[in-house]
Parts: sequence; C-alpha cells; structure tokens
Amino acid sequence: MFASLHLITDVGTAMAKGWAKQSNHRGEENSPSHVEALDIIKNTTFAKTEWKLPPSKSHLIRMMHLCALSKEEHTLNGIASLGEDPGSMARCLEQLGVKISLEKEILSIQGPGILDFIRPTAVLDAGNSGTALRLLMGLASRTNFPIMLDGDESLRNRDHQDLLNSLKSLGVECSYEYEQERLPVVLRGPWDKYHVSVDTSKSSQPYSSLLLATEGIQQPCVIERSSTAVSKRHAQLTMDLMRECGAVIEHDKNKVIVHPWRSKPPKKWVVPPDASMLAFTALSCIVSNREIIVANIPRKEDSIGHEVLLETLPEIGLSLKQNSLTPLGTYSSVDIDLVDANDLLPPLSAILALTGGGTISGAAHAMFKESNRIEKTAQMLQQFGIDCKIKQDGIEIKGNQSVQKPLSMVETFGDHRLQMTAIILATKVGAIVEGPELHQIADPSFLERLSTMPAKVLVKRVQG
Repeated sequence: MFASLHLITDVGTAMAKGWAKQSNHRGEENSPSHVEALDIIKNTTFAKTEWKLPPSKSHLIRMMHLCALSKEEHTLNGIASLGEDPGSMARCLEQLGVKISLEKEILSIQGPGILDFIRPTAVLDAGNSGTALRLLMGLASRTNFPIMLDGDESLRNRDHQDLLNSLKSLGVECSYEYEQERLPVVLRGPWDKYHVSVDTSKSSQPYSSLLLATEGIQQPCVIERSSTAVSKRHAQLTMDLMRECGAVIEHDKNKVIVHPWRSKPPKKWVVPPDASMLAFTALSCIVSNREIIVANIPRKEDSIGHEVLLETLPEIGLSLKQNSLTPLGTYSSVDIDLVDANDLLPPLSAILALTGGGTISGAAHAMFKESNRIEKTAQMLQQFGIDCKIKQDGIEIKGNQSVQKPLSMVETFGDHRLQMTAIILATKVGAIVEGPELHQIADPSFLERLSTMPAKVLVKRVQG
C-alpha cells in the first residue's frame, strides 16, 4: 500500500538525544539500528472529500465478547474492515473455540458459551489492545484451566495491577512469567467469591472486565468501584450492552449487584461508528481548510463521552450541517473537560493550537494509555513548532499558531492517535513520521484518504 521503501538518515538533534525506545520483556531498552516511518510530502491534500468513520472499537470488542458467551450464531453489521485491536480480540476468541468470519461488512460469531471454552494451545496475545486484554483477563478468570495472556511492548509496560488484585480477591490464581503485575500473566479460575472491589481512578476497563465476567454466575455478584471514576461512559456502555443481552444490574451508589444471567445478544447487532475518530476529520478540515462530508455521523447516545467534540465544533471554527463539516473562519478560546473522552487529547490539542487555543483538563488518566499521552502529545506538537504547556491533568495551548516542518523524525511513541495527528499536521509542511502501521489499530483506511500515498522509509539511527 506504500509508495516505496528506502533508507534515509535522520540527523536532527532530537533524534540524536534519544530514539523511540523499545523494550524487551524485562523492560530493558533495546536500541534498533533503524526505525520505520512515513515520508509525508508537503501540501499533500485529502483526495477523498467523503470520510466514512470506522466502527467503534469500544462497542465492537464488547459486542464480540458478549456474542462469544452465547451458543447461538450472531452477526455484527457495519464493519468494513477489522482494525488491529478488534482483530486481536477475534484471534484470541478463536483460540478459545469461538467461530468468527467477516464477509461483506458482516462479522459472524458463534461461541461455545462460558462453560465450554477450550483451553488454548498458545498464549492469548492481545497485541496493542488494552480493552481486549482486560476483557479477556476477566473471561480467563472464569475458566478452570490456566490461560496465559500477553500483549505488545506498550501493553507489557502498562500497569495491570488494579484488575489483577480484584481477580485475586475472587480466588483466581495469578502467576507471572517475568515480573509481578506485568505481562505475560497466567490466570486460572474459577471464582470462589462473589463480592469484589475495583479501583476505577485510572481506567474503567477493570470494572468493565469484572462486569462482563459475571455471565453464567449462579448467585448475585457485588462489584464496588472506587469513589473516583474516569471514563464512566465506557463503563455505562458495558452495562447497557449487558442489559441488551439480558443482564439484570442493580445500582446502589458506588456498588452494583449483578444477578445471575446468560448472554442472549440480538441476532443482528449494528456496530456504530467511532465518535472519537471524528476528531481527526475535524483536524483535517481545519488543516486543509476545505469541506469534508462525513458519511456516518455518530449519534450522541453512541458517542460514549466524545460528543463533547460535537458540542464544541462552533468554538473551534467548524460547522456541521447534516453530514457536511465546513470551516467557519471564526473561532474562540475553549476550555474542555476530557474526563470521559481522553482519547480526543492529541487531535484536539492540535485543533486548539490552529484555532483559538484553550485548555484541556480532566485527562490525567491519559497518562496510562499506550504512552503518557499528555506528555507525549506535548512533545509531538513541539516538534511541529507548536507551543503548549503541560498541566497536571491536561494541556494549555496558545491559539493562532502555525505548523512548522519538523527538523527530525516525529516520534509517536507507539500511540496510534499521536501518529494520526502527526500525519495530518505533516500534510501541511511535510515530515517523517514514525510508525507507518499504527493507524491500523483503529482506522485501516486512514492513509487511503491522502492524495499522495506516503513513502515508507527506514530511518537510520544516529548516535549523538
């Protein structure tokens, strides 16, 4: 899909100081001799004025999980292609005996049910997907045989202690290949207790994992979350989908009681578009100063917190009428709370810099994503000459800034949202952007919208 592959040498000062670091299983840094990147040509335009947003990963991975818990065949509609994260979930479920096929934008799933999953013959590798990994941990904790789970470098470097502590309190056996609380981990159930507490101050994924893992229980299960909770809309999405499949959930302040239930999803389930991806459409609209038609605008009820972007469009200089996203030419300073939508941080930071500026807050939990997303977003923007200030829970950004051509390769730290933001900025001034495949995690068609396909290059490491 790339135009060419060739070798270049990056002599910028930033790259001389330090490279995109890779770690082995013990967290020790490896220093590769070459780094794969994309060469984005200056003034690259967007060949396609109509964008179709990819399916919501948050919905899709949860729906796949719920369908796998049923012994009936179910279909998930509206899937042009599986991104890498849903693809990782599909591979792992297939190792457990789930039958999955994709044809004509329809994903067919037939699972064996919670009692008839088979023992996998190899490790369940969740790739880059934190959602898939955490949900699979909950599923693995219900089986009576050992299951090893692992992920890529970024997942190995993330802390999974909150969920593992909760599972251990339920009687689940946890053993570690190399380091406590780090991947790879071997889990073996079943549960022998049905009252558990979970820390939700950093992520809602452990909470969602425990909720989904209650399928097939024979008695009510009490789950208590911490008083501080982030990404609450994602946890609510989990419960809404569970209820759609027959779960009965009672609420009592920070506690829920899940009664015995069996997963009975709709025979045909429609996966909504990913509302967080609309931020990249908005950034592209501003950078190119042209109208973009969005084929599938997400509904507010499916936006899981990302509707904050839709509510802010006029302030960042954009108009959305029907499916047409158009630059207004006027904008104002914006203060945005991303406590339930931290995935918007990289593209929205770039948008504020090019429009009226402002402050992004409520995103402290973004430090626990693929990268420390607050710190790394600031570093990436600074490579494009954009001035910003890191705050305790977000970023403060001056408005009316212009994009400058980076002096060295733009590092993206294994974070697809940083990579996609950097590519869009690079269409204006040109740049070498690290990580040519990262967008595949969420939006496989992302590069196909560009008028000129970027060349894939190998950047030679320079010691400084």
